[in-house]
Formats: sequence, C-alpha cells, structure tokens
Amino acid sequence: MTAGRDPWLAARMRDRSRVAAAETELSTAVEAATGAFLAEVRAGLGLGGALTAAGPPSDGGAPDWSGWPGESRWRRLVQQHIAPVWRRIWQGAYGRTAPDAPETGRAEDEADALADRLRSWPRRVWDRLRRAWRDGVARGESVAELRERLAGLATLEEWDGSVLTMTRTEAIGALNAGALGAALDAQARTGRRWTKRWLATRDDRTRATHRAADGQTAPLHEQFDVGGAHVQFPGDPRGPAGEVINCRCSMQLAPAE
Repeated sequence: MTAGRDPWLAARMRDRSRVAAAETELSTAVEAATGAFLAEVRAGLGLGGALTAAGPPSDGGAPDWSGWPGESRWRRLVQQHIAPVWRRIWQGAYGRTAPDAPETGRAEDEADALADRLRSWPRRVWDRLRRAWRDGVARGESVAELRERLAGLATLEEWDGSVLTMTRTEAIGALNAGALGAALDAQARTGRRWTKRWLATRDDRTRATHRAADGQTAPLHEQFDVGGAHVQFPGDPRGPAGEVINCRCSMQLAPAE
C-alpha cells in the first residue's frame, strides 16, 4: 500500500481494541489451564506444594518421573478452561460480522482442535525439567538443590512467555476464524459473494511478510498469499508457524460490490 492516508485506519483501530479485549479474556483461561497442569507436575513428581518460584520445595529424593500428569490431562484442562472462552470469542466475532447468519456449529468443530494445536506445550515442560535434572547431576549438584530448581521451573512464572504466546495466537485465530465463518455462512445463505481483506498492524513489530500482505483481497474460499505461505485468515492454524504464531493482523469482510 502506498504511503499517505490510511483508508482502513478506522477498521484497524476497531480491530486492535477487539484483539486487546479478546487477549485479556483468554489470558485468564490460559493461565488457569497452565497453572493447574504445573501444580499437578509438582505434585506428581513429588516436589512438594511450592506455588511460586520463590517457594521452597519439600525435601526428598529424585523426582518420581512416573507421576508426570501427561498429555491426556493437559487436553482435559484445555477443554475445561481454554476452549469455552475461545468459543465465546469466536461466536462474538461471528455475530458482529454477519448478525443474520445462522450459527452452524462451526465454533464447536474448531474449538475441538484446540487441544491438538496446544499439545506440544507439556512436552516442552517435560524436556526442560528433565534437562535441568540431567545437567545438575552432571555438575554434581545436591538432590536438594536440584529439587528446588525443578520446583521453581514448574511454576507459572517460568512459563509466562508460553502463556502470552498461546493467548495471542489463539485470540487472533478465534477472532478471524469466527468472522470468516460468519461470512461463509452468509454467502451460502444469500448467494451474495463476500470478499476478505488482510489488515496488518502497522508498527515496527509487524513481520515484513504481513506488512507486504496489507490490503490484499481475496474471495472467501481463496487463500491469502503471505510471504509465499497460503492461509485463509490471519492466525490460521493450518499455516506455517512462522506466519501464524503471535500474529496481530486482522481481516475486513464485506459483501462484494
């Protein structure tokens, strides 16, 4: 887009406000799920009841690695805490985009995939704790020192970056997926074609590929070309991680003129 007056400034400002609200709402749910999982990690490994990185763990021997809560427990926590909020954000975007479109159950189908998208996080926690234990043993640290380190690593404070990334990525995905779902349903119901336009966040944190895609338009069923990657909407989980994670772009949807 050429320099000068921004024809989509109002839309960008409106969307930025909606993204901030969605992130605020979703972050509480992500913190609840991750905090609960980490508490079960501490309990399962026998690290005591430390609730913060500063809390002293109980004394004892090597961690009981067999007590790890596992991916299935994480999936249940995602469904319990994160999925209902994600669905609500999705449905809000759907209703704003096409108030007369019939909600067809898309929200349920897409929310069901949340646990699959987030399934790698428990493995990252496991790998970090196991590595910390092995490295400490190799350095000759005492069991008490190692247990204290592991208890500190299994706290929410140590994973706030992951919480932020999950929140940002899933909030933008829910907003844009819900909006696209409404447009698709409205188009199917009325036969009137809709178009979509990529709107980048215009600041120095925006990826060059997303800045280059700013203003790009496409029919609903076609994909955006973003740095050679093809995605249906900003934050599309089917796209490559480098173009999806922490995306802050939005989308303008309207019936074609």
